[in-house]
Amino acid sequence: MNPNQPHPLTRDPEQDGFWGWIDRASVWAGGWLNPILIKEARQALKSKQFVITFFLLLASSWLWTVLGIVTLSPDVYYMPSGEDMLQGYYFVLALPLLGMVPLVAHRSLAAEIDDGTFEMLAITKLSSMRIVLGKLNSALLQMMIYFAAVVPGLAFSYLLRGVNMPTLVMMVIVVFFTALLMTTAALMIATLASHRAWQAFALLAVLGCVLFAQFLCAGVCLGGIVGQDAGSMPESWLYVGVFGLVGSGCMVLFVKAAAARIAPVTENRSTGLRWCMFTLQLLWIFAMMLIPMHYANHTPDAYVDAEPINFAMMILAGFWLIMGALMLAESPELSPRVQRTLPSTFLGRMFRMWFNPGPGTGYMFALCSGVAAFATMAVFSSSAAFLNIYQSPSTHPVAMALLMSGYLIFYLSAVRIVCLVLGRWLGRSFVLSIATLAFVLFGSAVLPSVGSVLLTGDLPQAYSPLELPNWMWTLDEAFSRGIGLSAAMLVFLLGAMLWVLNSLLLAREFSYRRIAEPTQLRMEKQSEALV
Repeated sequence: MNPNQPHPLTRDPEQDGFWGWIDRASVWAGGWLNPILIKEARQALKSKQFVITFFLLLASSWLWTVLGIVTLSPDVYYMPSGEDMLQGYYFVLALPLLGMVPLVAHRSLAAEIDDGTFEMLAITKLSSMRIVLGKLNSALLQMMIYFAAVVPGLAFSYLLRGVNMPTLVMMVIVVFFTALLMTTAALMIATLASHRAWQAFALLAVLGCVLFAQFLCAGVCLGGIVGQDAGSMPESWLYVGVFGLVGSGCMVLFVKAAAARIAPVTENRSTGLRWCMFTLQLLWIFAMMLIPMHYANHTPDAYVDAEPINFAMMILAGFWLIMGALMLAESPELSPRVQRTLPSTFLGRMFRMWFNPGPGTGYMFALCSGVAAFATMAVFSSSAAFLNIYQSPSTHPVAMALLMSGYLIFYLSAVRIVCLVLGRWLGRSFVLSIATLAFVLFGSAVLPSVGSVLLTGDLPQAYSPLELPNWMWTLDEAFSRGIGLSAAMLVFLLGAMLWVLNSLLLAREFSYRRIAEPTQLRMEKQSEALV
């Protein structure tokens, strides 16, 4: 748009009358909307899949209304029956939102890559993020349409009594948020399958996520929210808030990952993802610290168990193991465009180097972030306010922090060494990194038992320090009987020894420096800015 030309909405609406102003506003809004959203919405609303799904949704809602009233009669006239009716309406709402919408979004983005139409989108001025957001907004529009068809049934359940409005709102929020989380995950999985042979496995992965989400969400909504009248409990809203906070971080990470996968290889596709990972970690730490402090403030006579803190550390260790393995698949070569964005000062390189693309910086970023998170939670749990109310037979959070740090450093370092060796023949890929991680974890869990059988002829009957490499048995022992500080320190030292070996192989990625922008490119940018 010419900067000297006034904005369409700032023109005098009296020039063409009120409807002329509305016309110009509609034209401006249409140009502002994502064109992928408009294309996907038109295709989705005209497709047979949407028409059939919407018709079945209306028919199911009407059929359950009739069957529910007939089944509950004549008690429905005298006794509260809203809870029973709401359970049926839950399945009517959850099946299309948690099932059809993620699958359709996954297939929509996968078809763009499979049919070759994605190359046409890539040469337009649309960024990869706008393409992914267009697909996501189209799925969100379908969710709203499906929800509008079930709203009368939800209102009917409320009028029958037996369920209050906060419980009804909580159930709808959980279903909608879970559906949105599954949709973003389906879009990310769609970008992982760049070849037709892998798309079948990607579709199976989406189906597995959808089935898991269906069972988990049904158990939470029907047993934990509707069955317990959770809307009137402050603790329930606390858990829903934690789910929303952490889930929002996961959705942003999934969308950024999907956009990075379809972005040009010359762009910096790693820094934004690493900031998302770091932010998601902060949200998780805040949420896990909020829960014990809430109980400490509202139940002063009760004690606070350390298991939520230990569980949070275990989840973070698994998170950084997977993220670190994926970052090991990045290319160590940086394009000139990426090198022009590197920090130029010493302090900038010292603090921002770990956010630069590359397997070595990704390895160090995962280790530093994980160890810093474990230390933060250990310091929090060791504070005076927490120790006054701390009683637990499980492992102390300080020992758990050392144990998780040692496992993270040891296993990720082992995966990096194996990937460096195998990558010379097989090339770098996230499939190799994840397969290596799975092999290392499986081998470390089985190897101590195999050694015991070879030495004694029998499986070990009791836990001993020789089972420390067996992370499954060690974690079970940590949550049931407790792991001592000396054993946790031994695991940390073993991990530190393997880290020293890996640190000798990081010199190449540290040698990158910022390069100057070409004169021709700078002049083109200046000319574009003047237009």
